[in-house]
Amino acid sequence: MNRRDAILRVATFVGASMSLPTMADTLERSASLRASTGKPLLFSADQDAMVAELAETIIPTTKTPGAKAAKVNEIIDIVLKDCYREPDQKVFMEGLARTNKLAQDAYGKAFVSLDSNQRIEIVKKLEAEAKELKAQQAKAVQGGNNQQDVQMPKEQRKVTPFFTMLKDLTLMGYFTSEIGCTQALEYVPVPGRYEGCITLKPGQKAWAI
Repeated sequence: MNRRDAILRVATFVGASMSLPTMADTLERSASLRASTGKPLLFSADQDAMVAELAETIIPTTKTPGAKAAKVNEIIDIVLKDCYREPDQKVFMEGLARTNKLAQDAYGKAFVSLDSNQRIEIVKKLEAEAKELKAQQAKAVQGGNNQQDVQMPKEQRKVTPFFTMLKDLTLMGYFTSEIGCTQALEYVPVPGRYEGCITLKPGQKAWAI
C-alpha cells in the first residue's frame, strides 16, 4: 500500500466534508511536510511524545508491533490538524493537559515518565471521565427543559470527550497503517475471488480492508 492509498483511506474514515481528492491532497502535503522536517505540525514536541505513549498504552506491543511502532502519533497529528474543527482540537489539547495533571496528582510525574502500569491507571481514569461526560450529555438531551438540561450548556452537549477522540484516532491510525494492516490483521496482497461472507476460524485475525 503506498502513502496516497493510505491517506485516501484516512479521508474516508474521518468522513471529510471536502471531496476525497482534495482532502487526500491536503493530508498528503501535511504528511510530506512532517516527513521532511521530522517535526509535528499541530502538536508541540512534548505533546507529540505524549500522544505516542498514550497510543501505545491503548495498543501496546505484544506479539505484533504496537501503536508507537506504527507511528500512530504522526497520523493523529496530521488528521487532527487537517480534518478536525478548531473546537475539537482545543478539547484534544486540553485533554493532554488534563492527562498530565492526573499523572502529576497521582504519581508526581508527567505521563511520559510513568511506568506501564501507572499509564494504564491514568488511561482508565480518562476512559471513566469520557463515559461520565457522555452519560451527562445523554441526560441533558433527554431532559428537555428540566433542571438537568439547564446544568449543561448547549455547546457542551455535543462535545466529543478527549479520550473518545484519542481512542478513535488511535484505532483508525493503527489499522490503516502498514503494520496494522499486514501484521495485526489478516492481509492478502493479491486476493482471489470475492466472497462476501467468510467464517473466521478460532484464533484467526480479522481481515484487513
